[in-house]
Amino acid sequence: MRRGRWMPAVALAALMLCGCGDRNLILYVNVLSFLDPSATQASFGPVIAVPGGIATGEQPMIDDQEIVLLEGLSGAVEVRSVSIRVSTIVEDSTGSGSDTLRLYLSDSGTAPRTTPPVLVQAFTLQPGVADTLAAEIGADPRVAALFAQRRMRASLTNSLRGPSSGDDLNARVRVHALDAVVVTGRDVP
Repeated sequence: MRRGRWMPAVALAALMLCGCGDRNLILYVNVLSFLDPSATQASFGPVIAVPGGIATGEQPMIDDQEIVLLEGLSGAVEVRSVSIRVSTIVEDSTGSGSDTLRLYLSDSGTAPRTTPPVLVQAFTLQPGVADTLAAEIGADPRVAALFAQRRMRASLTNSLRGPSSGDDLNARVRVHALDAVVVTGRDVP
């Protein structure tokens, strides 16, 4: 984990909270930078064309990854809200089909995929088409509660459906950005 990079930011944030009264501190977290790049992309194919299309079911891209959060702030701040934005690049070289990405987050004692997904992003794959898709969640108290903890777990899955007819499907999906904006305030007892 890259915790060393956070220490100066955590110390600065703690100092700012001491003198900021009821104001909010907004933290931008590049969650993608904490993940192995090979786990944030998937290539598939050839998926042959059959009537109704072949469905893979959910396949893990990121499989139960532990994420260490801002340990230095846990007793000093209250997490008021969290929004998460996912940007995905989809490239289809041949064939057509569909895919669905699901992001699961859980506390450190729960397997992520045993909880409902916090984000679902469905998209269509078309021959020779590259597209950038974005999805965002916000104002989910369950997600805010997870970011208030020191550790959480994450899983990212995709679920492919191949073509019903025509050319075999060969495609790539890559998570381009996974960002969280955490709004915190001073924890007043």
